[in-house]
Amino acid sequence: MNKAYKLHVDACNEVLSSILAGSISSRAEAIEKLAEAYKKRGIGPIRGWSSKNLYDKEMAMVYLVCRRGLGLELSENPVLSHIFSYEAKYENICREILEGAKPYDVIQKIVGDVDKNTIFRALRLMLTAVVLGFEEEDKLFKLHRALTEEFQEYEKGFRSFMKFYVALRVAEKIALREVKNRNEKEALKLALCLRIGVDRGAPPDKLISLIARKVFGVHKKVTSKILRGG
Repeated sequence: MNKAYKLHVDACNEVLSSILAGSISSRAEAIEKLAEAYKKRGIGPIRGWSSKNLYDKEMAMVYLVCRRGLGLELSENPVLSHIFSYEAKYENICREILEGAKPYDVIQKIVGDVDKNTIFRALRLMLTAVVLGFEEEDKLFKLHRALTEEFQEYEKGFRSFMKFYVALRVAEKIALREVKNRNEKEALKLALCLRIGVDRGAPPDKLISLIARKVFGVHKKVTSKILRGG
């Protein structure tokens, strides 16, 4: 498990414990509990510039801890099945696309409407699985390529997504105190961009700073020493 997300996983386990104990029976209650658990720990959901529906999106994290971390089967618990019905569909979308199915056909079959929200929610779920250590990074790249080729009208969004991924990875290292100065930050950012194939510029330091502070609770005194405008 990625140590940068230890507090996130602890919070997810707290939410799952409440669900299994019967004190949470709806998705709305689970989202509220997740927000409380994160705030109590001084962390936030995985995010980029946008702050829209963050805790609803972060249910992907709780779902993955439930399924991959604890090995719980949704079919054996109607409440879990109800609360994570969306995430189960996104995971199935990812699986079938990675197996070679046409993305448009898969999404239409599993969800019905082929829209931008579903596409990027599925991609976010795979990203979350990768950063937690449940999936190999190559699967995220393969899924990203397949979706980019299929839905060229969202090219800008897909490009921004990979820049966000680079920013998230740099922010993780800052949170873990593995990157301690600007030279180390620049070297890591460049290496990630080259490995991942990010073109048209690396993510700005302001984005990395936002992620480090809002997602991982890194103090501004730390980010300002490492990041420009941090």
